[in-house]
Amino acid sequence: MSTATTDLDQMFSDIKADFQGSIDEYRKHSENMLYGWALEMEQKIAVNGSEMSADIDDDEIRADIITCPLDGKLTLVHCFEAETFVPLGDTPFEIQPVKPGKYYGYNHDGPAYKGTIGASGSILVELDAATYGGKQLQITFYPDVTKDDVKTLLDSYDATLEKLTKWLEKEWEAQKKAWQEFLDNPIDVWDEVKKFLHSMVNELIKAWDEIADLFDLLAHPTKLAKMLSKYMENPELIAKMLQDAKDEAAKMLMLLKDEARCFLCIKAVYSWIRMLSPTQILNFIGTSLAAILVEVILMLIIPGGAVLKNVNRVRDVASYASLVN
Repeated sequence: MSTATTDLDQMFSDIKADFQGSIDEYRKHSENMLYGWALEMEQKIAVNGSEMSADIDDDEIRADIITCPLDGKLTLVHCFEAETFVPLGDTPFEIQPVKPGKYYGYNHDGPAYKGTIGASGSILVELDAATYGGKQLQITFYPDVTKDDVKTLLDSYDATLEKLTKWLEKEWEAQKKAWQEFLDNPIDVWDEVKKFLHSMVNELIKAWDEIADLFDLLAHPTKLAKMLSKYMENPELIAKMLQDAKDEAAKMLMLLKDEARCFLCIKAVYSWIRMLSPTQILNFIGTSLAAILVEVILMLIIPGGAVLKNVNRVRDVASYASLVN
């Protein structure tokens, strides 16, 4: 094995090791005062499917007031705001029937019901229908998210980390050949390469913001079609295209709320770009980073055989959405 080949293998080994430490890096960055606010995970409550997010350190969360079903049955959920379900258990809650006050606010309208959500993060509450049925309810959760809870959350990303690592390994099979060609025929491009790599992280974050806005539009085809009517005479012609892309976009939008998984996606693309040869980087400058991020996201949420088809589908609709985005 040549020295050059050994050096290339070591370079990829270093890139892969750096990526595999991404969760620890995420934990460190999320505690950074400068941009920790953008990485900190959130918790989520749900009452009969109606969801609300809150900061991870909030110890009291009031759900929107609802009308109690006539049968008195309520499903309460407490979990992390993540793409996969990671429960938060041992959460006390209080259900207080209320009625509008004479001038403002609400007054109590009967006895409060108290309970605790177990380790599963979900509970079916069966209130006495005669006492609570049809009344307005104010439901308050009293969470206490611990370090062990956060560790469980971060451990849940092992499968994502493994999947993205395998993707990088597969990509390296092709990249190694490109590097060998560069080493056999070197050219002086390092100044341009260094400039590109220096600005790459900021450009990736910008690209992430762009696709977040785009996926939000794609996940709401009626809203997008209405906006497109300002720019074209027959927006209904793309209605079917919008509907076909809706499910993929909705899944992506859900992933975008999962800060740690987003961090892994961005870090995977960052690692992939580090694998490019200097010649490839020169050709890459000006390429849409958002398009690469889209492909990484789709690779995570859609079975492999369907990735290409769905990338093209979302891209087709994106070409229209870019008019209004």
